[in-house]
Amino acid sequence: MSFDESVSVANLLRCFRDSLIGRNVKGIVHNMNSPLQVLSMHMELLAMDLGRLSTLRDKPDEMTSGISQAANRLEQLEDIVSKINDMVRLLGIRAHDEEQKEEDGPVMVSQMLMETIEFWKADLFFKHKVGIELSFPEASPVLVLNEHHVRDGLDGIFFYLIGLLRNAQEPGLEISISGAKDGTVSVGFFPKGTLIPIEKMQRVSSISHERDLAEDFHSLIVEPETLAMAMAKTSLEKAGAELKIAKDGLVVKLKNSS
Repeated sequence: MSFDESVSVANLLRCFRDSLIGRNVKGIVHNMNSPLQVLSMHMELLAMDLGRLSTLRDKPDEMTSGISQAANRLEQLEDIVSKINDMVRLLGIRAHDEEQKEEDGPVMVSQMLMETIEFWKADLFFKHKVGIELSFPEASPVLVLNEHHVRDGLDGIFFYLIGLLRNAQEPGLEISISGAKDGTVSVGFFPKGTLIPIEKMQRVSSISHERDLAEDFHSLIVEPETLAMAMAKTSLEKAGAELKIAKDGLVVKLKNSS
């Protein structure tokens, strides 16, 4: 089967990005189901509290206690709704259109990484089996760059690493953020219990143009994880970032857009 030249690399990126959301639907539904059940329970309890208050008009002390209990219940409802909104937002920020012109803007790197980790916890293996070690600075570095392209690149990296870690006996992942004097920020991903098969990554390391990715599509799609890394590299380069691949880990070098 020959490569259909009408299928642009932008379409490949869009399909891959959208497939990540589809791949994680089961885990996302699982993560949202628990707070939704708690929300339903608290709403029923709040209705009972309010109904009881209507019977306490002549008992001011009990009325005060009942109002306090209802207020506490409302605070708990707000926390639950906030968690659900965060999960929905993690999906919403990935629902951008590749064809739209996207302006660069200030990005808090640590926050972006934490949000990406939370999104990938929709993968139940990653959530429950992979030990995560974080080494972040106290204050998050802030860079002006294209956030959507960087997020797409990070999603590709996580897709690849989760697939790699499934074969590790004691899977773990160390993620670090460090800054340099020249203003660049390095984000490191170091899997534990396994090494990156560098020979398979040589083709990914050599990709420098979208045309290369299109021409190599069929050889890459045989292994989805390798395709993910090719997509990650292309997306990061669109944001002016650099992806370094070694057998012990991956390093993304971010910098302010020019």
